Amino acid sequence: MKIISKGIKDLDRLLGYLERHGYTFEEGTHAVLLDHSEVSRFAIIKDGETAALALVHYLSPYYRVEMKDIDDEDQYLQELLIIRRSSEKWRIPVEDVIFIVFDDKLEDLLSSYDDDYPVSDGEELVTHYLKHNRRGKEVLKVLLGRVMDELSGG
Repeated sequence: MKIISKGIKDLDRLLGYLERHGYTFEEGTHAVLLDHSEVSRFAIIKDGETAALALVHYLSPYYRVEMKDIDDEDQYLQELLIIRRSSEKWRIPVEDVIFIVFDDKLEDLLSSYDDDYPVSDGEELVTHYLKHNRRGKEVLKVLLGRVMDELSGG
């Protein structure tokens, strides 16, 4: 087992890249945090075996509504519905993705992976989030500790 931290800008592109190399994935635990970011845990699977676990802290298109700083609750809900009905779908990590890797081949694939933001204002979204959420780059540390406890039977 090896723990790898890697900067990823487009979670969906990464998952597609892994699929093209014969991996599948299952999204496990998912939560929307009070700061409107999201966290997910993915099992990355090859030939029926877990090759890695990925811990991801990211923004989705819904964060655009938060950036508008809307005070009126009805207007806020309307903006969320507009995003929901749109075709815009992406997930941009706001901190390095943590991989708990059990497969050396996957480690090699991850080391050669590179991407860019899925939307033109991706960097602006991440910068805004981190400016307004001082501890936004510390979420996965806590989650990693919990997963390590779970893996060790604790």
